[in-house]
Amino acid sequence: MECEFIEYQDDEYGCEVIGKVVKVTADENVMNGENVDVELVNAIAFDPYTHGYYKVTERVGNAFKDGLQLKK
Repeated sequence: MECEFIEYQDDEYGCEVIGKVVKVTADENVMNGENVDVELVNAIAFDPYTHGYYKVTERVGNAFKDGLQLKK
């Protein structure tokens, strides 16, 4: 992802960098038709609390649907 810097925020909860995605590119090996297959990307995520990197390998929920169960 290519991002444009928008703003840097620093407060009692930590620091944040706000950006705008301006371009996305992906290797053909991780594509499923015209969509990126996240399970093929071999992505990692950084946890600032444990200072660790973790593999992102499995879908665990459905955005905008699973949370609705909590409202009931």
